[in-house]
Amino acid sequence: MRIKRIQASIITGLLLVTFLITQAVLAAGPEISGVSAENITDTTATIRWTTNYQSPSRVYYGTAKPPTAYVEDSASVEDHTVILGDLEVATQYYYYVESGNLTDKNGGLYYSFTTLGYSIVLAPACGVCGELIEDGVCGEVIGVTAVVSQAGTYYITWDGHAEANIVATFTAAGLTSHSLTFHAPEAKRGEHTVYLTDSALNVKASAIFTVNPSVKISLDEGPVGTEVTLYGFGFDASQGIQVKFNDTVVSSSTAPTADSKGSWDFSYTIPDTPAGHYKFDIGPRSSPNVILLSKSFTVTPAITITDANPDDGVYTGTVGQKIEINGTGFKSDEQGIKVTFDGEPVNINSPVVADEDGSWQAEIAVPPLQRGTYAVGSSGELTRARDVPTIDFIVGAGILLQPASAKVGDTIGVIGGGFAPEETGVKIYFGSSLVSTTTITVGKGGTWESSFTLPISTYGSHEVSASGDLTQPAVTNTLNVQAQITGLSPNHGAPGDSVSVTGNGFHANQELTVTIGGAAASEQPNSQGNGNVVISFHVPGVGTTGTLTLVIADAGGATASADFTVEAKTLPTPIPTSPKDSTLRSGDATFQWLTSGSDITYKLQISETSGFGSASTYTTQTLSYALANDEGLQPGTYYWRVMATDSYGNESPFSDAMEFRVAPIPVWVWVVIGVVVLIVLLAVAYRETRFRVTEQT
Repeated sequence: MRIKRIQASIITGLLLVTFLITQAVLAAGPEISGVSAENITDTTATIRWTTNYQSPSRVYYGTAKPPTAYVEDSASVEDHTVILGDLEVATQYYYYVESGNLTDKNGGLYYSFTTLGYSIVLAPACGVCGELIEDGVCGEVIGVTAVVSQAGTYYITWDGHAEANIVATFTAAGLTSHSLTFHAPEAKRGEHTVYLTDSALNVKASAIFTVNPSVKISLDEGPVGTEVTLYGFGFDASQGIQVKFNDTVVSSSTAPTADSKGSWDFSYTIPDTPAGHYKFDIGPRSSPNVILLSKSFTVTPAITITDANPDDGVYTGTVGQKIEINGTGFKSDEQGIKVTFDGEPVNINSPVVADEDGSWQAEIAVPPLQRGTYAVGSSGELTRARDVPTIDFIVGAGILLQPASAKVGDTIGVIGGGFAPEETGVKIYFGSSLVSTTTITVGKGGTWESSFTLPISTYGSHEVSASGDLTQPAVTNTLNVQAQITGLSPNHGAPGDSVSVTGNGFHANQELTVTIGGAAASEQPNSQGNGNVVISFHVPGVGTTGTLTLVIADAGGATASADFTVEAKTLPTPIPTSPKDSTLRSGDATFQWLTSGSDITYKLQISETSGFGSASTYTTQTLSYALANDEGLQPGTYYWRVMATDSYGNESPFSDAMEFRVAPIPVWVWVVIGVVVLIVLLAVAYRETRFRVTEQT
């Protein structure tokens, strides 16, 4: 009996333990496994999983994480099946499952599936053309993710679904998501539709790609004179484009207009502009203050050479040759401009300063160097030499003249370069005349120095040449002969005085013009055949006194000048003779005076006051003046005076004033005279009558 009791207790205990374990398992929840999405259609999907014991079913789903919508089945089962309906076509869904009080979220990643159907997603969904990689095809790459549900060939098309609109093709083996890329077609600004079509070009899905405007610049830096081309893409069709450079609108006559695809191009030559960073601002012509896009351009310094011979970008010239260096893209008003040959500064006659646009010019002579290639460079106070591209220049044999313009008798320095090292037999000629009088020694570098005195010669350019035993034919340079006055006797005088002048360096046998203070002498002498001048002239009337400039010029443009002091000359004062303290019975007076000299003009003044505040003036070249009928004087007291002026403008003082009166015979005198005449006439008539009567008797 005791054994049976023990067995019963054991069995009871085991049952209790089993119950407790079962309750603990039930409290922890079922074990979920085998979660899957099956039987996926375009709008439905079946979610399956199993548990280790029966429990209800719930599925949470949605297109975003975490999913919030759910479908549940309250029946307790071990094999769980939940059908999701009303789903979007070709859409990815996230989901997780619950059984009892246990949730399976796939480790926080959630489960997912995609419904059947067709879709297309673009990445990016907007962009620019960038630049054309071929006609009508932009450099912009557009990524496409296409979902298809059936096997076959599919097309990606742009702005339509005809064969001409195809931009990409792919083949699918069945339900799949396919990724590919294509280049954006050249297109105007705005939204464009990208289609997914089947092999028959039937539309399956579409997406929008937005084209934004863009501008490409051919160069983003360069010197003045660089031709820059702007290429615009993605603008409005037929849109007028305004282009500004450095805030200045480019001429509207050359401004571009976009074509039907919103594309345009515009070429522009960078004008004289100081070095620095600038912008091209692009906007619609219809809204001048609107800037859609900007492109940067940096103006860099540069030099060019004129008066030289470029050959494949290499310039050639000879020692002493005058060449013009032009600089651009320097700083505005920059000073301290230098020109260098192989880094060594070249002499420039006057300081070179850039203008407000950073441009400058300098004329230099190729320095006396050994034959070879040299780098011509430049710099300024603000522009570094390393920032200015150099120009290769090949130096050949030649001569440098110092000075390049001179007068007869000046010493001319001659420096040769590019000759053979230690060459002998070097001679210098002025024209055809040998002017080197000493032996010239050529150094190991092919350079040498000498000089000569400029002989008598005519105005203008003359050839100076040099040659040696090895340097043949002769190398030449040009010396400009200038005119000069060598003698002026005297260097002062009054108008009309005679002056002698000597000079040289004029043109041969040409008519000369002499002026003092701008007034020309009446004489027009000629220069001599060798350009010398030996002439005399009379000082012209200049209307002023003091030191003025005497200029001799020939018809060919040669001029020379010197200071000449013009002095005043006073002519003798005329002496009035008649009328003088007398009374005239008539206003038709004649005035007379005495003087000396020839070619004199006299000025006669008559006034009713001795101060001549209001006077009548008459001129004559004789020693008298008779008033004309319309110039007759009325009765009264008058004063008169006279002065002399010669053809050179020299004047005399006015003579002393002479007083006279005009007093016609009174009327009663004329009446008495008339009565007397009448009586006489009557007496004569009576006598004649009586005589006749007596005679008849």
